[in-house]
Amino acid sequence: MAPNTTLPSSMNVLPAVDRLRIALVCSRLPFPMTRADQVTVAHLISFLAARGHALDLFTLDTGEKPTPEQRAWLDQRCRQLVVVRQSTARSILELIRAVAAGKPMQVGWFTNRAHIDAVRQAISFRQYDVAYAYYIRSAEALRAVCTAEAEPDVGRPPTILGMQLSQSLNTRRIAQNSGRLQDRIIYAVEQGLVRRYEANIWRDYFRTVLISERDAEEIRLACRERSAPEISNYILSPHGVDTSRFRPRPDIEPDPATLAFSGVLATNTNIHAITWFAKNCWPRIRAEIPGVRLLIVGRRPAREVVRLAALDRAITVTGEVPDPAEYIARATVCINPVQIAAGMQNKLIEYMACGKAVVTTPVANEGINGIPGTHLLEAAGPEEFADAVVALLRNPEMRAALGKSARDHIQRSWTWEKLFSALESEMLAMAFRSRAAAA
Repeated sequence: MAPNTTLPSSMNVLPAVDRLRIALVCSRLPFPMTRADQVTVAHLISFLAARGHALDLFTLDTGEKPTPEQRAWLDQRCRQLVVVRQSTARSILELIRAVAAGKPMQVGWFTNRAHIDAVRQAISFRQYDVAYAYYIRSAEALRAVCTAEAEPDVGRPPTILGMQLSQSLNTRRIAQNSGRLQDRIIYAVEQGLVRRYEANIWRDYFRTVLISERDAEEIRLACRERSAPEISNYILSPHGVDTSRFRPRPDIEPDPATLAFSGVLATNTNIHAITWFAKNCWPRIRAEIPGVRLLIVGRRPAREVVRLAALDRAITVTGEVPDPAEYIARATVCINPVQIAAGMQNKLIEYMACGKAVVTTPVANEGINGIPGTHLLEAAGPEEFADAVVALLRNPEMRAALGKSARDHIQRSWTWEKLFSALESEMLAMAFRSRAAAA
């Protein structure tokens, strides 16, 4: 992820002809951009502001402080910025209440009555064209104000829930594969709560947003398990990548026989991925390519990750770096051995935007659907994964061809502007229908 001082990329778009008044509700400030949801929300704000839409942001202060530059950036792009303090004690209390009511722990952790009241008051006094809640963690704030049973009018704008990924798929994979007993227990409980929640929450919104058909398939299955109507109101809108920051760097010579893995190194997803790779793939690669090196790049490395470098001098764990893109540029091959995630992997499109040859697992490629053999190499098992890495290290022509194809694919299909334009079109259509109904 980007360092704390970064700002979202500027959007290469023209002002919109029809400008919307939008209420955006999210579970934490978009700065510092250290998590995928923060990066996405920050770039969504950048896009909507560049298009000239009037944006009011309602969010929580969870203790991470934006820099003065980042706060000024938000103030310049949001017509109104409402930030409600969320203490750890408040999160714990609301988590307990949520579980008691059968709601997911993550929903409870980010529930705040003052936040909900601020959204309710603003919607009752302002005339919004659309209201957007990002992630199910923010779903209750709009669900309590604008239910889908009522037709939208001046006081109740049409609503969109950015579910993004199937959290039940995500939590189930973590529960099944985590090496920590307490995590397996916690995520198993959360998986049951999330599955029931996902099967119903979409019906309280006019539209939902998902990253991929794989996520929609999992939510449809959850609906069928409960004999409930299957989710039918979703559109696909995945994340994008800053192709000006993550780009080929001819000024940086790749290090010989060097692999790179990047991401926040405190998450279960990334801890499992890199420790699985080190245990199951790395010895085979080392035997085939004796001088190979592994760069593990990212903030907050867990003990299990730090221990990898202590056990093998060919492995370097950098911790947080000023610009991960520079470390990706130094790599001969980039790897994404993630196996327990859902949705999409930002690291994968960052690697591809940098024009790098990539070896990835099928799970990590679910939300992106890069074509194996054209945009990247895909491998599931440890031997297959290791052999794919070795093949790329030995074949510079294959690396160059994959890297060029990957970069071209990202520029065509995975820029923020392209993906957010589709979401904006849905917002405009909803606003038009709402205005027509109110006329």
